[in-house]
Parts: sequence; C-alpha cells; structure tokens
Amino acid sequence: MRKNRSRKSVCLISGGIHARNMRLQPWRYLGEVATELRRQGHEVTVITEGVETAVSAPHLYRISSISNRLWQENRQLLQTIAKIQPDIILWHIGLTSFLHQRFDPGLDVPVVGVFTSPIYETSDLTRISVQRMVAGRQISSIHTIGALLPNRLLRQMASRSKHLQQLVVQTETTGHQLQQSHLSRLPISVIPPGVDTVWENGRFTPTNQLRKELGYDKTDVVVLYFGSPAPLRGLHTLIEAVRMVETAVPTIKLLILSRRRADELLEEDAELRQLLANPAMQARSQIISGYLEPENLVKHISVADIVALPFELVPSDAPLSLLEAKALGKPVVTTQVACLPELVADGLHYLAQPADAVSLAHALMQAAFDLPSNKQIILPSIRRWQQVGEEWSRLIQAM
Repeated sequence: MRKNRSRKSVCLISGGIHARNMRLQPWRYLGEVATELRRQGHEVTVITEGVETAVSAPHLYRISSISNRLWQENRQLLQTIAKIQPDIILWHIGLTSFLHQRFDPGLDVPVVGVFTSPIYETSDLTRISVQRMVAGRQISSIHTIGALLPNRLLRQMASRSKHLQQLVVQTETTGHQLQQSHLSRLPISVIPPGVDTVWENGRFTPTNQLRKELGYDKTDVVVLYFGSPAPLRGLHTLIEAVRMVETAVPTIKLLILSRRRADELLEEDAELRQLLANPAMQARSQIISGYLEPENLVKHISVADIVALPFELVPSDAPLSLLEAKALGKPVVTTQVACLPELVADGLHYLAQPADAVSLAHALMQAAFDLPSNKQIILPSIRRWQQVGEEWSRLIQAM
C-alpha cells in the first residue's frame, strides 16, 4: 500500500463515457467528479469501454470491456489498472452489479463504489402501466430485476466484494435505503451533485421578450416540461393532467422542451401523438425540439411560471433537471418517486403520486393558485460543482 499523500492518483472505472451520455446522469456526475478532482490537484485517469473520438483525453483509456465478471477475470482491465498504478479506484456500480461483478483491481489499493442506482420496491413498479413499462424497457428492465431480487441474495453477493471499502451515493434517500436493506456493511457517504453557474445567473434573465415571441401574455400560466419525452418521465401523464385543469385554470399553457426532433418523437410514440392531437391541447401546447445550448435552455425555462417534471421512474439517482429548475427559483411540480422529494425539499415544490393524472392535476392547480403569493419567496442556495469536488477530495485524502 502506498503512503498517504495529500494529492493522489485516482482511477475512475465506468462504462458509458460517450458523447451522447455526458449531459445525462449518472455520467454527468462522474465526469464532473473527475474534472473537479483534477482541479483539486489530483491525477485522474478514466477507464471506459468502446471506441469513440468525440470524448477523448490524455488520461482516458478505452478497452473492449470494463466488466470484471465473477466467473471470468478481465485481464485487459487489470493490465490497464496495473499500468496506471493508482492510489485509489472509484468504481461506478449499480444494484445488480453485486450479482456479477468482482471489484478486484489486482492491486492492493482501496476501492470506492460510486453507487448511482435508485432502489425500488415492487410496489413502486406495479403502479405504472404495463404498456409504459414495456415502452420504457431500456430503463425499466434493470430496475425491475433489482426490485425482484431477494435482499438476502444481494447481501450475500455484496459481502463477497472484499476490496470495496466505501460506497458513495448522491442522495440521502438512496443512502438510507442502502442502510435499511442492510445490503452492505460498508460506510456510506453522501456527496450530492451540483449545478452549473449558468443556472444561478439565469435567476436574473429577462424573460418578457422571449415569452412574447413564444406567444404567451402576462395572464397565461405557462407550465414547462424539459428533457427526454420518454413515457416513464411522465410527459404523457402531464398532458392528461393539463387537460383536467383547463376549466379551473383556463389560461394554462404547456411548453415542452424535448430532446427529440418533433417528427421523430410523434412518429415513434402513438400515445403521445394522440394526446397532443386533441384540439384542446393543440390550442394550449407547443413543442420545441432538439438540444438547446445551456444559455438558451435557461432562457426558455425562465419563461415558465411552473416547471413540471413528473417522473414515473427515475433511471439514475439525482436527476439534475429538478436541481436546475429549483436553482432558477421556479415552483417545481414532481412526484413522490425515489429521491425526487429530497431534491426539491428546500425549494418551492408540489408533490403528486407517480403515474396518476388526477393527483398531478391537483398539484398543478395548487401551484397555479399559489403563483400570486410566491413573488417574495427566498431563492434556495446553489450547490456548485466545485463544492462537489472539494468533498470528494477530502474523502479520498482521508483514505
């Protein structure tokens, strides 16, 4: 074992380090941790899989696979780790990783598991329609497997991970669930994510001109949804809920900032196409499609009176969209799923039951009725990525 140093050589092992993922969780968090640790003076090397030129760096190794199976040692991975000779390894893991992965780096160095998987019970999944679970099977399948696995089996498999010395999670919710399940006896640290400074600056963004260009006047109540339009993120339920409140809030409008192109989105999703084709929704909704640059995204979200992000299933812990909307001081309508209530707890928020249009409609109505009295609300504090890096640096220096 190497002597403890104030600045260390850190190796991060994670799949999915590709350009298409780097704005999404959990890769955004992992990428920021690596960046901020470098700023703290640590030498950080990343090991991932595949071949790609869009995301490259002097300290990035791409190998054919990072899987170190219980039944088959990954020699290429171990040789790469041996070449790097790190002082500490950060290994990206999820709930089902304990079933098939060995976290043995082949060196006598501490391993920290960066645990980014929400933990669900079967009851959390059964309230979502089978149709939407199937449509979102790329997200739902791994969480379904995790919910169905007996805790005793997971505990037994986790106990074999002799090289893991600590787990780090992004939310108190996930940390508490890990402790309650007794999945692991390892120490658990919570290091939450941050947001970019553009969101803090966005609090002072003038919105009148853009709001007018988008066709809204002062009396409109603009509810905004942004992100992927995948069914399990709740957009379909939100459209139904907006329809339900149009009598109580006749000036309600829905603005959708979709990462997908409009023609691609509507062509592939028949349910969404049908919901938006309703004449009442055509008159009160619009879609802006494709990725918006951060400054432009902030401007569009600043136009909204309410931000609605009614997830039905959270694919990865700590979705940043809630933190970003909260940073702008917007009332946030979300659902009682996984860590979401924790993320909005110190901001103005309204909670609905997931996959429940009636519950969501009540939350939207309450948010709309409260708008006149919310003008003097004190804005929540901003957590910056620099703070995240400082906390990570203290943790690895102590090991």
